[in-house]
Amino acid sequence: MRIAIDARAYSWAGVGRYTRNLLKQLANLPSRHEFVVLAGERDRERLREDIGGGGQDRFEVVTVDASYYSWREQTRLYRQLMRVEADIFHFTHFNVPLFFNRPYVVTIHDVTRFIFPGQTQQGLFKQLAYERVFKHAVERARGVICVSETTREDLAGLPLRLPSITRIIYEGVDGAFMAAASEEAGRRVRNILRTADPYLLYVGVWMNHKNLPRLLRAFARLRERYPCLKLVLTGEPKAGYVDVPRMARGLGLGRDSVVYLGFVPRRLLPALYAGASCLVLPSLYEGFGLPALEAASSGTPVVASHVSSLPEIMGEAAEYVNPEYEIGMAAGMERVLSDEVRREQLIIAGRRRARQFSWEKCALETLSVYAEAG
Repeated sequence: MRIAIDARAYSWAGVGRYTRNLLKQLANLPSRHEFVVLAGERDRERLREDIGGGGQDRFEVVTVDASYYSWREQTRLYRQLMRVEADIFHFTHFNVPLFFNRPYVVTIHDVTRFIFPGQTQQGLFKQLAYERVFKHAVERARGVICVSETTREDLAGLPLRLPSITRIIYEGVDGAFMAAASEEAGRRVRNILRTADPYLLYVGVWMNHKNLPRLLRAFARLRERYPCLKLVLTGEPKAGYVDVPRMARGLGLGRDSVVYLGFVPRRLLPALYAGASCLVLPSLYEGFGLPALEAASSGTPVVASHVSSLPEIMGEAAEYVNPEYEIGMAAGMERVLSDEVRREQLIIAGRRRARQFSWEKCALETLSVYAEAG
């Protein structure tokens, strides 16, 4: 079978991390299948390096228009896809051109836009266009892959028709998070942080459903008792996102208490997790919540919301809080900071839980979907 995989999101966080790890594992697995990887020009060389020598003979990289959420996706990309020779396509995100009618499977990571509409693409027309593309991607697919039971249930609750091949395939944890971070990586992280003080860590974008305003307020409460404690945030400002720096300033949280890292190279993420006092994931909604597993794998306790997919993914390996109750959120973080017994329980349970999620298993189950849908 010749399989085309949409890797236009290769450099992204979230969907990009899923795409990168899936491709790496497919390259490492013994298989008679051939793969066509569809990527933007800027990702071609990095993609070839990541696939490595073992997969080069079975993988062809084809440059396509990398635009997401645009008219070019419906016109230029569509024409490029129609010229690709493949038995089945895999769209790792829901962005399938509306007139594309060749066999494909699609991965659905969440239904965030239906719950929190119009965060980066504002306006009724754009929301309706989003819903139309999403509905088409699901209903015309030969198979749908959901990254959690929560996502599958949320998807089933929407006014659309699911194909008979709808499978739950969990994401995995990169082995780099399970190994001890190198001393060099630790030094580089401390240089970036510019502090040796203890810190709470948030990893993710600054969209509304990530609940950062309440996290900031909870942290402001907590810092009254822990004046040396820092809150370290990855991510960066973007139109339509929460203006985190402005909110922090309004709470009296300056650069001496909140550290903005922006984009963190993936080679430094394990050390960033490992150095944190805990990871805080206060989301109002998550389709999977990979940072929680990555932190747990790194031996870092996790404080997480007790909503959507997070209890499903983390089991007993997280300190759960009500994401709408900032006093309780602060109490949960303080419990992890001050209770050594509870902290050690979470570290042990987190490492055990993380070992249950494997990118190799994800790749093997995805190959089964290709065979079933092809």
